Amino acid sequence: MTIPLPNLDTKSYEELVDEMISSIPNYTDTWTDHNPSDPGITILELLSWIAETTLYRINRIPDGSYVNFLRLVAGASGIDDVKRALNDPYLDRSHRQILEFLREIEEGDKKTIAEMKTNALRFMRSRYRAITESDFQRLAMEATSDRGEGQAKVRRAIVYRSPDKDKVEIVIVSDDRDHYEELIPFVKDYLRPRTLIGTKIEVIQPVYTDVAIDIKAVCHHYTVPEKVEDNIRKRIMRLLDPFTGGDGKTGWPYRRPLTVYEIAQIVEETAGIKQSMSITFDGEKIMIKDIRGLINVSSINVEVMKEDK
Repeated sequence: MTIPLPNLDTKSYEELVDEMISSIPNYTDTWTDHNPSDPGITILELLSWIAETTLYRINRIPDGSYVNFLRLVAGASGIDDVKRALNDPYLDRSHRQILEFLREIEEGDKKTIAEMKTNALRFMRSRYRAITESDFQRLAMEATSDRGEGQAKVRRAIVYRSPDKDKVEIVIVSDDRDHYEELIPFVKDYLRPRTLIGTKIEVIQPVYTDVAIDIKAVCHHYTVPEKVEDNIRKRIMRLLDPFTGGDGKTGWPYRRPLTVYEIAQIVEETAGIKQSMSITFDGEKIMIKDIRGLINVSSINVEVMKEDK
């Protein structure tokens, strides 16, 4: 839904004059003659006339001027020029969107002023150049956003500088782990023309660390152990999810260790649990599990026993 355009031409010449004269005491108490014969009042009347005329014109910009502005922003004028620009295989996605919108106009499709403003602003606010970490993240995911149904896409991008600070590494994360060889060159080709001169980038697939979690806990006598076990598994999987896990719900942080305390907190905050008894990672009683990249939960074995009445 587009934002309704304001009506700028709301004040008449008389209203502007009255407003300017009434504001004089705010600036000086020596100007007391407010009659039309006063030269200062004559100047205010002239300025009010100019203001009324300017507002009238601003409020009535012809549609053709908006179309010309679109042509200027898109860098194309006329249907032939637009079609030629759309044939560029390396055309930026946002640039293609505004060119396709402009092509509809050039072919005779009538657009409202609000639609033209919306498309122009969207293009002008779009990111093209990759400079900051968020730029790389957004553009890496944008690279595959237009791929068809059933094709692998980048759902998360993790950006960090290598220890020698000579290059920027972008770890792309996809639901489909079997198509990274296809996604990596695709994302790299999309990012390369958008980087600053001298910036080296490396697009890589994530490393996964397998973790087997075994949990023993005690629940209250009035609960159903099987339901409690299922709830614990679901909550742990949500925490460790590569896309929606972690404290910020943006995915488990890359290379962040997994601690017993985090799992214990989940267990003990699960409805029906009285206390956790033991938690092990890969069959070992360790407090911290080192994670090389993201977490691949190989198994979660939860055993919940009822308390003695």
